[in-house]
Amino acid sequence: MAGIYIHIPFCKKKCYYCDFFTQIGLKYKEDFLRAILLELEQRKNYLESESVESIYFGGGTPSLLSSDEIKTILEIIYKNFNISEYPEITLEVNPDDITVQYLTNLKYTGINRISIGIQSFFDDDLVVMNRRHTAEQAHRSVEQILANGFTNLSGDLIYGLPNSDPCKWSKNLETFFDLKIPHLSAYHLSYEQNTVFSKLLKTGKLSLIDEENSLNQFSILCDESRKRGYEHYEISNFALPGFISLHNSAYWMQKSYLGIGPSAHSYNCVSRSWNISDFKKYLEGIFINQRNYQHEILSESDRYNEYIITSLRTHWGVNFQTIEENFGKMYSELCLNKSKKYIQNGNLMLNNNILNLTQEGKFISDKIIEDLFYMK
Repeated sequence: MAGIYIHIPFCKKKCYYCDFFTQIGLKYKEDFLRAILLELEQRKNYLESESVESIYFGGGTPSLLSSDEIKTILEIIYKNFNISEYPEITLEVNPDDITVQYLTNLKYTGINRISIGIQSFFDDDLVVMNRRHTAEQAHRSVEQILANGFTNLSGDLIYGLPNSDPCKWSKNLETFFDLKIPHLSAYHLSYEQNTVFSKLLKTGKLSLIDEENSLNQFSILCDESRKRGYEHYEISNFALPGFISLHNSAYWMQKSYLGIGPSAHSYNCVSRSWNISDFKKYLEGIFINQRNYQHEILSESDRYNEYIITSLRTHWGVNFQTIEENFGKMYSELCLNKSKKYIQNGNLMLNNNILNLTQEGKFISDKIIEDLFYMK
């Protein structure tokens, strides 16, 4: 099983935390749409007839596309790839793009899952992040999506915001769960290089919240989602039964995926490639069938490290038998030896040959994962 990701880079304005490749305005939208249709044709053999179980429109802001434009893209995908009988087809949306008419039109495109970028149900948070919707719009759009039959719905929230506290975060989660959204993606704010937030941090106009506050907010997230029946299946992702994201799970389970559009990544279990993060150069390359991209062949140790970084983030965990079968006994022994100190201090647990992060370990997962890497 494989996935296809379509990167829609357009935005009406840039969120202050965002480091994804985006372009403000729709000036080159027609050229872009022509280019991704061409790229889909040009790369139709990348997945080698593997069955595609998920298609994901990410961005940027994919909801700036019309339903007809989405439908055209999906028609080309179906024409050139082996699509499974019941694929998961996700569209990322902004709350202020949602109307009853837009949702009605989407029903005829093939979209069957919506991921809505809420980020917060508080207007002051949204202003700080430079989001273009209001809390009221977020609330209303969720109700409209569910009322129009899109029951497979995911919502994004961000915690660890400047001046945030556990009480306010708890209220955010309470609103989210009361709206009966079956999938939650919750991310701790990170200050990525070259974002507005990182510049404000460097100049002292923003300050990091302290570690205790961060840990409290993460603990509340884990505890409250569990009480509401959500499965914590990946560090930042929670789902009611039957609503785990097929597309994101494909990344964490090392399945093949094709990335279409500027900056999009592709992976076929042997190598990784990524399109250039330059709008004009991307278009120029596609139009002459000489795609501008970078490419790397993964070594055995690269693939082992890839397995660690993806698997340990999930509830499926790291399987020592899988390591030994795919990489050899040396790697399984290395992983076991490096994990012992984290098992002893309660950040990792080992059951039936499966290594998992504990709740405490999830908060420092980046450090643990790095320590389990094979370093040349």
